[in-house]
Amino acid sequence: MQGILYDATKVKICQAFYEICEYAELSKEWADELWRDTLIHKEIYDEMVYYIEHHTFQDHVKVCGYTLCDLYVWQMNRYNLIKDTGKNPRSCNKEKMAMQAFRTMIELIKNPEEYSRRLEYGQGTDKL
Repeated sequence: MQGILYDATKVKICQAFYEICEYAELSKEWADELWRDTLIHKEIYDEMVYYIEHHTFQDHVKVCGYTLCDLYVWQMNRYNLIKDTGKNPRSCNKEKMAMQAFRTMIELIKNPEEYSRRLEYGQGTDKL
């Protein structure tokens, strides 16, 4: 079969994604849903690839004024509030926060009015 090229990039990214989710102690179902939604949104997929390769956000996607970095910081603030620590300790699972930032960005894309309201409303009373 001459002329057939196989690019295993997506397979490798998928494997790395699931490894991160497993490390972050996220359920397989939760990870499956995030992966499915990531594949639907090319710009989010590109951000995910960058995150997996560099463990930082590229921040090219901006929805309602929020980037992934903003959502990551928001997740950290939520964690600090819930744990009542004032700062993120060594036990804080930053990979989980990053994956949750991706989930929040996808929800923000799907329903910008509701999610931007939740993000702006306040840490103590939101249900996100």
